[in-house]
Amino acid sequence: MPKKDGLFCHSVDGANFFQVDTVAYHLSVLKDLFPGGINMLSLFSGIGDAEVALHKLVVPFKTVVSVEKSEVNRNIVRGWWEQTNQKGTLIDFDDVPRVDGDQLQQLISNIGGFDLVIGGCPCNNLAGSNRHHRDGLEDKESSLFYDYFRILDLVKCIMAKPN
Repeated sequence: MPKKDGLFCHSVDGANFFQVDTVAYHLSVLKDLFPGGINMLSLFSGIGDAEVALHKLVVPFKTVVSVEKSEVNRNIVRGWWEQTNQKGTLIDFDDVPRVDGDQLQQLISNIGGFDLVIGGCPCNNLAGSNRHHRDGLEDKESSLFYDYFRILDLVKCIMAKPN
């Protein structure tokens, strides 16, 4: 898992339906690094696979900022958060393309920065199951891949600035 300036970045390809245990395996390195809790930015959160995986690893959450377009999925994550009695703060936004530098600056100022940025963009036109329309990253949904890196770059730039 790449680490730069204390910020971990991990991409999860949700369209291939990674099992929570597989995600947990990849994130298991974080357990000993963040015994006091983690601040996470979860892009294209889906139903919260990364959140569940970290919970299974007993990595406590300080703050999770979950960005997911689907209201149904946001409700699933919020329901899981409440049912598992998470002690941290869950903040959700509804659309990755609308996340901007001002929002990120405010969030980073309020929580002290992100320890992990995680996400997997919609890959409707990348996955093997879509045999008819494979427009790749030029597709409207799949091109959201670029927003992941736009936001990651913004987070790194904001967090690199001296306080």
